[in-house]
Amino acid sequence: MKNLILKTLSLGVAAGAIALCSTQVQAQDTTMSTTMSADAAMTPMPVTGTVLRYYVDRSGFVTAMDVQTAEGIRMVRFSPSMAQSLTATYPVGSTASVYVTQSMMGGMTRYNLAGMGATMPAPSSMAMMMPMMVSPLDVLRSEPYTMVGAQQMRVQGKLTGYISDPMNGEVLALILDNSTLVRVPRENRLVQASAAPEGITPLMKNVQVVAYGYPEAPRYGSVSPFSTRVIGTGISVAGRAVGPLGFGKMMSGSSSTLLGFNFDLGGNATTTPEELSAMGMGYMTYSSPGAMNGSMGGAGTMGGTGTMGGTGTTGGM
Repeated sequence: MKNLILKTLSLGVAAGAIALCSTQVQAQDTTMSTTMSADAAMTPMPVTGTVLRYYVDRSGFVTAMDVQTAEGIRMVRFSPSMAQSLTATYPVGSTASVYVTQSMMGGMTRYNLAGMGATMPAPSSMAMMMPMMVSPLDVLRSEPYTMVGAQQMRVQGKLTGYISDPMNGEVLALILDNSTLVRVPRENRLVQASAAPEGITPLMKNVQVVAYGYPEAPRYGSVSPFSTRVIGTGISVAGRAVGPLGFGKMMSGSSSTLLGFNFDLGGNATTTPEELSAMGMGYMTYSSPGAMNGSMGGAGTMGGTGTMGGTGTTGGM
């Protein structure tokens, strides 16, 4: 009887050891698979082809480009600080040769700039460019910077668009004459504005806007269609000062009199499928400062003849 008990215990211990080993092997396989997938995603791959267009994200900076490759069109995203270098080295119509890493956004593969030229940057080295992890909307939500000794300035112009937060409908910035971006002060965009219609300042296309504020500090290496960027401290619309309730909530699909560029997904006859897709992510096609190649919403065009649609590398939200 004693021998039988010892034999049973021995078998139980052996079975447990086998099960434990099996679990450890499976865990090791899973860890190795995850590590290999991460390493593969971080290994730079070449992208070569014709530059079709550059894109501006919701923060107003150029942060992406479409490249026509032999495998199809690839949208390559990059940090705002790389825009001057890229647009000068690879203007629209030229052949670009870059390296990218891959990441997933929903079910879509995104390509992030890792290096320029024909030489592959070593993964995880200082030579490899890392993607921006801050979204364009986070840039507009954050506290802006100005230069030491900056003087208050006054700008005015016709309202040609606005940029709103698709998460809560707050109006983050106004666009005047398609060339000036005015960041709306936090105290003029309270979240509870939609619950109190009295006191909300309505937005109308081409209405006259006067804004006071400070020039936003220039961003190194960036390119933008907005020749002037203002950190607003006070704004008036049609002679009416904007109060704490601001402009209310401008949500997608609302019945507001003006639509921000990130909500106008209709495009036009010349809009490509790639541009429509980019618009859905919050991008607009970039042309040159003061000459926006995009429709900024509402009935009729508000900024040219193209389409206006976020990393930027950040794109999206």
